[in-house]
Amino acid sequence: MIKAISIAVLVLAPVPAIAQFVPTLDNEPRVCPEQPPRPDWMENAHVRDAHKNILVQQMYRAQSLNAVVETGDCSCETRFPSWDAASEYYFENYAGLDRHEILERTSEYSRTANELRPAARSICEEQGNW
Repeated sequence: MIKAISIAVLVLAPVPAIAQFVPTLDNEPRVCPEQPPRPDWMENAHVRDAHKNILVQQMYRAQSLNAVVETGDCSCETRFPSWDAASEYYFENYAGLDRHEILERTSEYSRTANELRPAARSICEEQGNW
């Protein structure tokens, strides 16, 4: 009896929204399809170095959102610049840091990007590039 009730509850329970999510297999970005690729060193990094990649990604994100806000321009070149500046800055300033220090810097860049995001989004939505 208890087994039948358990099965009925599982079968009749509504499907959670997360279970209805079906990811797309299309890797094409919605905006600016010609985004520059991440540097090879990031693509080929060992999984143990993932924290370094995340730092550079957050640096890149903060850099591009800042450029959008400062210039008022949300062109693809501004919103998705070359990775060179973020990559070079990382190697010049952060490559020698330990994991804990990298995680601290990552939090700082993430916080900066999150603060810039609303203003950048407003500019980009107005220009049809969000």
